Amino acid sequence: MSQLAHTRPRSATEIIDAAFGFYRARFGDLLVVSVLLIVPPVLLAPLAPAWLSFLIMLAGNLMYLAGQGAIAILVAAAIERNESITAGEVFRRLGRRAGTVILVSIASALMMMIGFVFFIVPAFIALAWTAAAVPAAAIEGLSAGAAITRSRELARGRIGHILVTMLLVWLILAALGFGFLIVFTMLVATLGTSAVTSPIIGMIVQLLLVPVFPLVGVVATTLYYDLRVRSDGADVAAMIDALPVAPAESA
Repeated sequence: MSQLAHTRPRSATEIIDAAFGFYRARFGDLLVVSVLLIVPPVLLAPLAPAWLSFLIMLAGNLMYLAGQGAIAILVAAAIERNESITAGEVFRRLGRRAGTVILVSIASALMMMIGFVFFIVPAFIALAWTAAAVPAAAIEGLSAGAAITRSRELARGRIGHILVTMLLVWLILAALGFGFLIVFTMLVATLGTSAVTSPIIGMIVQLLLVPVFPLVGVVATTLYYDLRVRSDGADVAAMIDALPVAPAESA
């Protein structure tokens, strides 16, 4: 029986706890996906000519956005089917959905930017409406517009719940960022200021962020399943799917 069948509506702290529990349990798988997506552009960009370096960094940013969909698929495999899938299988399942995930991420960011222009509050509403859009696009295979609509439907009446969950994530990431700052300062002191140029600083910053990269996707996907349990009764549907099929009566 899948984990989804045993899932109940969770509070914000329970969602964060479940996400970090998954992060610890599947850290190796998550790290492999993160390394494959983030490290190649980071290492190649400083070695390339300026024009090519820009294209590599742009591709790296797009890979980062698509990576959130890859993380969602990895989490979904564990929750829905108790599967532990390889990075290759993750990318195979993501496939053409990667483009949709990128479009959803960009559209969500634009909605929040426009919201900040209009007195900030609409930005938080846009954040809540689009919080589950990337998992919806990656897991359900929806188009960009349909994924955002699906996320908005899941968020209906639960904006406060979503925002509190995201606020907790930001606080945790801020604490991790403080720890990262300490490590970064120690590295600079070890290498010496004369040896640390701007490209090297950028490379160190991005490489240190690699282990943290999956956290946002894991939390977003855990929240997505919580919203599905609340709105769709996904836990009940999973329990029904797990019931044994009665044998057909012979004539």
